[in-house]
Amino acid sequence: MEILLTNDDSADSPLLQVAIDCLAPLGNLTVVVPSEEQSWKGKSITRFDPLRMEPLSLGGVQACTFSGTPADCTNFGIYHLYGGKKPDLVVAGINIGANTGLSFTVSSGTVGACLEANIAGLPAVALSQSLNRGLFRIWVEGRQIPHDEMASLRAQTEQVVSRLFEDLEGRPPFMEEAVTWNVNMPSELREEWVLADTVLGRTFYGSCFKKHGDVYMHDMSFPEPDETEGTDTAAILAGNVSVTRLDLMTFGRGR
Repeated sequence: MEILLTNDDSADSPLLQVAIDCLAPLGNLTVVVPSEEQSWKGKSITRFDPLRMEPLSLGGVQACTFSGTPADCTNFGIYHLYGGKKPDLVVAGINIGANTGLSFTVSSGTVGACLEANIAGLPAVALSQSLNRGLFRIWVEGRQIPHDEMASLRAQTEQVVSRLFEDLEGRPPFMEEAVTWNVNMPSELREEWVLADTVLGRTFYGSCFKKHGDVYMHDMSFPEPDETEGTDTAAILAGNVSVTRLDLMTFGRGR
């Protein structure tokens, strides 16, 4: 199986190597990631700026950076790195932070990379790791995760990814359907955790910007999450892994 791996946190994300190590046993990996962090870019495609590809050394895996958005990386990878063929599967992540709730999911560069794969007729899996607020702040301010925390996240991720792909491969249409499986892992797995089939919670943010001097910066207060039973947020807050099926072909259709 040919797997194209991308993310929105760029090459210095400590969870990129975790993703590579977890996915390598499943097939041949090709990695293309943004040259710099591209969070909150959704499925945007670069139109006017010239984009550059630079080879990247990642422990023997064919890899490069691409100076665009996550969706740019997916499109570039599919159509320019496989010699006229296409990969079998696109995986995006592992994102640092959850991508749950409707408004945050459609804003996510991780999910956007997968939706771009669906447009190309390919199945995709978006992997995101929820962090507690303290650890997330450490990442944002220093772009690093302490060694002990990384060891714990790695062990947890290895458990989840192994069981996840066994489960997905047991769903007969998995490799034939051009849909995205939006997978969110909790900050800490409960002892008897499950892969919970979920729907997107109805979480909607307000203003994304605040005035700082003479300019406006991305600075928002997080809304109250939708914790209704069966939603993605409820699943990860309970210590389970949320698995949400996103199908572009259902967009715009009436009931």
